[in-house]
Amino acid sequence: MLNAPWNLARISRGHTRNDGLRRYRYDVTAGSGTYFYLVDSGINFSHAEFSGRAFRGANFVLGSPDDDESGHGTHIAGIIGGKTYGVAKSCTMISVKVATNDAIAKGIADRSVINLSAGGLYNSSVNFAVKNATDAGITVVVAAGNHATFASAFSLASADTAITVAASGPDDCRAPFSNYGRCVDMFAPGAHIASAWNYVDNGMKYESGTSAAAAYVTGLAAYFISSETLRGFKAVRERILGASLNGVITDTRYSSNRLAYNDNCVS
Repeated sequence: MLNAPWNLARISRGHTRNDGLRRYRYDVTAGSGTYFYLVDSGINFSHAEFSGRAFRGANFVLGSPDDDESGHGTHIAGIIGGKTYGVAKSCTMISVKVATNDAIAKGIADRSVINLSAGGLYNSSVNFAVKNATDAGITVVVAAGNHATFASAFSLASADTAITVAASGPDDCRAPFSNYGRCVDMFAPGAHIASAWNYVDNGMKYESGTSAAAAYVTGLAAYFISSETLRGFKAVRERILGASLNGVITDTRYSSNRLAYNDNCVS
């Protein structure tokens, strides 16, 4: 894919930060047969980016429609599986709108990944729900948070069994807003990220945040599950961390110095 957004190009470029080509190298079948559960504000199901691959799951928010009211969920879904902006362009997307802790472990299918961008202060019951999902073999990817402080003070970022993702910028430096610390497993692009938006069926918007960074790693999980027939959280986590680029991020502040990379698995 030529003239890709900087963030897509970065996760397939390797140790070269900018080769001037803005090329995203990827397996065109990546994501096929995989499912990701987006626990967020919903998805604009008719958006052109999703080509009929986005579906309604459970809605635990009383009085709220299934569609995306804020745009955040559509933006994240576009990063994970959009045909233009997405990492795993053939995956199936299932929107799950929740307002309670115990809902995050529901609606789980084989070969699935749960993306969690929301969070609050540390809560052991929330972290335990994440453990329930990973114990069942489900890969759970969470955002580190946008408070420029230690991620360990927050749930879901502090969940031991999740893959916790902080945000980096085009300069391979930790984004100034990104949380950090020893519970951060890796970095992914999270600054000035183009993706789908909810207001119209071909809408686009630039956003920044660790939510976007987590979405890239969720996309990689679907990517590797599909292209390499991986099964189970442990195998997927090991593959994602093993493929990541070591030592390229500056100002990590005690975080694991790994940058998301698709390992140039090209069909």
